[in-house]
Amino acid sequence: MAERLGYRPTASGWRTWLVQPVQLTAGMKDLVAYPVDPVSEAEREALWSAAQPELEVAGATLALSEDGLWEMRMDAEGDASGPPPSIGMGRAMVAPSMQGDVARRLQVLANALQMAWFQHPVNLAREREGRGAVHGLWPWSPGHPGGPTSVGRVCGGGVVAHWLARGAGIDWAADPAADPAESGDTVVVVEALEAAPSLERRLELLESVADDVVAPKLRALLRGGLGALEFVDPQSTAGSGAGALVLERRDALAFWRRPRRP
Repeated sequence: MAERLGYRPTASGWRTWLVQPVQLTAGMKDLVAYPVDPVSEAEREALWSAAQPELEVAGATLALSEDGLWEMRMDAEGDASGPPPSIGMGRAMVAPSMQGDVARRLQVLANALQMAWFQHPVNLAREREGRGAVHGLWPWSPGHPGGPTSVGRVCGGGVVAHWLARGAGIDWAADPAADPAESGDTVVVVEALEAAPSLERRLELLESVADDVVAPKLRALLRGGLGALEFVDPQSTAGSGAGALVLERRDALAFWRRPRRP
């Protein structure tokens, strides 16, 4: 989505990372990162205070966004691309490349934070209460906004989509079924299916997506109010065969076409 909103990677200068606090558990070969329960203001301040010496060594700073997300800024050289939290959580963490200044500093910082927070009183208390401990951070940078984009509005997607849209200067609405942009494309993010607790609930959510989100836009497509509908699975990867599905108005006529006789 970041690319659709005009974000482009950069290889030097100041960059902003979205840093998701995560719990780390041992997997078959690598660590696996999981999102943690909300971190209170007092817990955050205590963890950040313990991390301050390591942040200073790395030349990084932590701050809160307007939405309460954890942000990190650092001036470094090199590529820092990596999977966003939306597709990385619950999977084995791929060993990051150590090529380049920024990659090495991020890796050293990640290891230092794990050591600083391992037996931190905040984490010991969270574990006693049955909440996930904050073992580290999952850093992801979309790059710099300002590249070419046709998107005029983002609907849904929660605070991360709001964070991206605000950084790109694009209108955002919390409801995925909100009205599309008056001009330009509209990106609709439906994230409710990521954590459906049961098969029955998943079917309910699928029905809601079909009736409340897709159906109105499909009618607009058939009336000519939309140029096209594009469906993208953010967890799909290139070459997996699960790419984007694009529907145009002319596709509705395909149902009535008959093959010509030879």
